[in-house]
Amino acid sequence: MAVLLALIAVMLVIIALPGLKVFEERAQVIACEQALASARDGLIIEYFNTFQAGTTQDAMNTLDAVMPARPNICPSGGTVYLVRGANGIFVPICGLHATDGKQRCRLNASRAKELLENSLTKAKKKSSETPEEVQIPLNGKLLNCVLVDEALNLRRGTSSTNGYEGVVAFFGIAGQGEFPVKGVKAGEVGYFIYADEDHCCVWRSDDGWTGEAYQY
Repeated sequence: MAVLLALIAVMLVIIALPGLKVFEERAQVIACEQALASARDGLIIEYFNTFQAGTTQDAMNTLDAVMPARPNICPSGGTVYLVRGANGIFVPICGLHATDGKQRCRLNASRAKELLENSLTKAKKKSSETPEEVQIPLNGKLLNCVLVDEALNLRRGTSSTNGYEGVVAFFGIAGQGEFPVKGVKAGEVGYFIYADEDHCCVWRSDDGWTGEAYQY
C-alpha cells in the first residue's frame, strides 16, 4: 500500500511539473517587467532633472546610481540593453523578455558579436590560431560561437530550421574559407550569424547586418 501511495505521489508531481514551470516562467517575466519599469522611471526622472538625453554611458551611470544591481535587473539573468526612444529618453530592454522578438534578436546578435570580437582579440595575444569555439556570456548563460569556413543556410529561427535548436551563433574569419577581406582586416571577424528560436540575424563585413530579424 505504501509503495502504491508513493507511486501516486510521484505521478502527481510529474503531472504538476509543466504547470509549475509555466508559473515560474510567468513569475520571472512579471518580476523583470517590474524591475524594468523602475529602471525606466529612474531614466525619466533623470532626464527631467537635467533636460538632457545624454549618451548611452550617461544612461548607464544613471541606472548605476538608482539601481546599484543594474546588471542583475532581470531575475533570469537577461542582458539589459539601453535603446534611445523617440523622445530621446533611453528605454531599458531585456534580452530575454522583450516582447518585440525581432528587436530582441537584433540586440542580442549585436552584443554577441561585440563579445566575440573582444574574446578573439584576447585569444590572439596567446595564440595565432583562431579557436574553433568561443564561449561568451549572454542572457545569464554561456553561448558557444562556432567557427565556420562558409556561410550557413540558416535564414530563420532555429525552431523552423532543421538541424538547429535553441540559441546558436557562428562566425567566419576574413581571408579564411569563402570569406573575403572586405571592410575589415584579414584575420578579423568577417561573418557572424546569430539565431534564437524565432528569428535570425546575419552580419557580413561587406554587407552589414541583414537577416529575417531585419525584415518588416
